[in-house]
Amino acid sequence: MSPLEKMYFNGEMLEKYEPCVDVLQKLIDAEGDDENAWNTFEEHFEHFLDFSWCSNWDGKKYDIVLYGVSGYTGYLTMQYMKRVSLKRNPEAFTFAFAGRTLSKVAEKREINFAGTPQEDTPILQAAYDDIVSMVDLAKSAYVIINVAGPYSLAQGEVLVDACCHVGCHYCDVSGELPWTLRVLELDAHAKQGGAVISPSAAVAGAYSDVLVYLAAKKAKTDFGEELRRATAYNRGGGAGAGSSGGTLASRGAMSAAADEVRKKMADPYTLGGFIPEIDRNGVKEVQIENGTGRVTPKIRKEETDAVLSKVSIDPHLGVWRAPFVYAYFNTRILRRSNQLFA
Repeated sequence: MSPLEKMYFNGEMLEKYEPCVDVLQKLIDAEGDDENAWNTFEEHFEHFLDFSWCSNWDGKKYDIVLYGVSGYTGYLTMQYMKRVSLKRNPEAFTFAFAGRTLSKVAEKREINFAGTPQEDTPILQAAYDDIVSMVDLAKSAYVIINVAGPYSLAQGEVLVDACCHVGCHYCDVSGELPWTLRVLELDAHAKQGGAVISPSAAVAGAYSDVLVYLAAKKAKTDFGEELRRATAYNRGGGAGAGSSGGTLASRGAMSAAADEVRKKMADPYTLGGFIPEIDRNGVKEVQIENGTGRVTPKIRKEETDAVLSKVSIDPHLGVWRAPFVYAYFNTRILRRSNQLFA
C-alpha cells in the first residue's frame, strides 16, 4: 500500500464516516438482503473513495502552491517570487502559500509582501499527519513546490502520494539521497495519476543535471559525439558563505540514518547508471572473488567518492578544485539521468 492508502483506506478512517457505517450495519443485520441499503452504501462509499465526505476544499485551484514557507528556504522562495517571478514572468499566474501553522505562514507573508498587491495572498493549512488536508492541498494546485525540509525526517511522501493520486505536479529542493529513494518508490503511482514528481529541483541535483544535459546535447548536435565525462564547477565562497540551518539539519538527518540507508548512500550507483571500467583493449575489468569465483565489474576510479573529497588540479582544465557539498548527491542524479537517456 502507498503512504496515502495506509493512512486513509482503513477501518479507523471509515468509522468516522457515520452514515456509511450505519448503512453497513443495516446490511449486516439484513444479511445483505436489502437492495435500498446496498444502493445507499454504494453512494456513501463513492463519497469515501473521492474524499468528498470529509473534504474542506473550496474548489479553488492555483497555478502554484508553496508549501512549508515558514522557514528560511520559504523566505528565500518568497523573495525570489517577489523580485523575479512576478516581475519577469510573461504570463500572470495565481499562487497561494501553505503550511502546518497558519500564523507562521501569515507572518512570513507579512514580512515579504506587506504593502504589495500580493499582501492578501491566500493561505492554506495542511499537515503531513492529516491525510485529508494533504489531498485537499493537492487538489488546490496545478504544481506544489515543497520547501519544508529536512525531508528525510518528515512524512513528505504523504504529500507526494496525494499529488500522484489527484494528478498534481510536485517539486522540492531536497539534497537528501534517502528522500530520493523514498520518492522513487512512488514512480508507478505517479505515472498512473499523470503527475510529474521532480524532487531535488534546485541547487542540489537539478543545476548540474540540466547543464550537463545541455552540454551533451550540444556535443551531439555539433560533433555527433557522446560525452565521455562531465565535470561541473560551482564558484562561491567569501565572507558571507556558509550553510543554512536547513542544510545542516539535512546533513544531520542523513548522518543519523539507519545502516541499510547509509549503505545505499555510499553506493555511487544507488540510483542506477553503472558503467564498468574498460581496459585499453576494450575489455571490461573485473574482480574475481577467491573461493566462490564470483565476478564483479570494477568501478571506474574517476567515479569513486574518494575522488570528490580531494583538493586537486583538474587534469583537463588545469584549475584547482575543492570538494563541493552536493557533489556526492549530484553525481548519483547524473548517473541516473545518463541511464534513462541511454
